[in-house]
Amino acid sequence: MSLKTFKSGDRVNVILPKTFGFEVRNDFRNAIQNNPTGTVYELDFSEVEKMDSSAMGMLLLLKEAAGGEGFVVLSKVKPEIVKLLQLASFNKLFSID
Repeated sequence: MSLKTFKSGDRVNVILPKTFGFEVRNDFRNAIQNNPTGTVYELDFSEVEKMDSSAMGMLLLLKEAAGGEGFVVLSKVKPEIVKLLQLASFNKLFSID
C-alpha cells in the first residue's frame, strides 16, 4: 500500500503505509512539495509497523520543508515506533501523539 494524502486549507494529512520506507519516497515527496508556508502536516502512523532509516530522512526533509517546529505532528504512533523515534531523539524534533 502506498501512502494517502488529503489536503484541506492549510493542512496536509498523510496516512502512512504499513511499511514506511524507501518504497514510498516519491509519493512522500509529492505530498510535501508545493505547499504554502505555514502548512500544517499531520502524519498518521496508525498503520505503520516498520520504519527504516530512509523514513527518518523523509521526516527530516519534511521538518525542513515545513519551516519549523509545530508544523509537523506525528499522530497515532504505535509504542514500538515511538521507542524507535525516541532512540533517534526525534521526540525532540516532532510532536508525537
